[in-house]
Amino acid sequence: MPQSSINTNKRNIPEILNESGQQNYITGNKVFILGSIDDTSCNELIGNLSNLVDAFDWVPVYDLDLKRLTNPYLFCPNPAQRPIIDVYLDSPGGALSTTKSIMTLLNMARSKGAIIRTMVMGTAASCASLIAIQGTPGFRTMYEQSYNMIHYGHSRYNIDRPTEIDKVAKYEKEMRKNFFTPYLQFTNLTKEELDKLQQTEYSMLSAKECLHKKICDWILTINGKFIRQEQGTR
Repeated sequence: MPQSSINTNKRNIPEILNESGQQNYITGNKVFILGSIDDTSCNELIGNLSNLVDAFDWVPVYDLDLKRLTNPYLFCPNPAQRPIIDVYLDSPGGALSTTKSIMTLLNMARSKGAIIRTMVMGTAASCASLIAIQGTPGFRTMYEQSYNMIHYGHSRYNIDRPTEIDKVAKYEKEMRKNFFTPYLQFTNLTKEELDKLQQTEYSMLSAKECLHKKICDWILTINGKFIRQEQGTR
């Protein structure tokens, strides 16, 4: 083939750097949560995510015509008009306090008009599950062979005084009730279904089950196609 007929206009692929060496990190507008979520593994990520959100301008939030969307990753608006944060997850979960920080920053970005796209690549368990479901509705994807795990979680308190047990129990109940509200807000799970899932310590839900319950909006199949739940089904 003559050299002149070869297309030499190649797209420049940005190099993905992880200078910290941590499993949880951010590069550009991409957030990778690939390990346990805690204050040690996420301290640099939270700082960089805060800087990214601060850099966003406030833009008008407009309704999206999701019915016409055939692939959540084909939606590429002008960043000045609608910035995007991509969150990639394969995590066993971790601390609620650290997860709150991440969710606060992501929701601050949403309030400024940003779209949060979430992709569960392997397993989004426990706290990672909460981050996954709070992506922008219509932009939450799971790989076909991935899983979402919902449970109550474990208390971090080491109580050695009987007088403090009731106080901690009351706080834990209130905190968890509020913290798990997003499942009822952003999915089709009923309170009874959520309670049942949480009572089983390892409630692994397949991508197809999650799509059915609107825990995700899309499945990326093993042959590279995006599929979604038919409109009006539950």
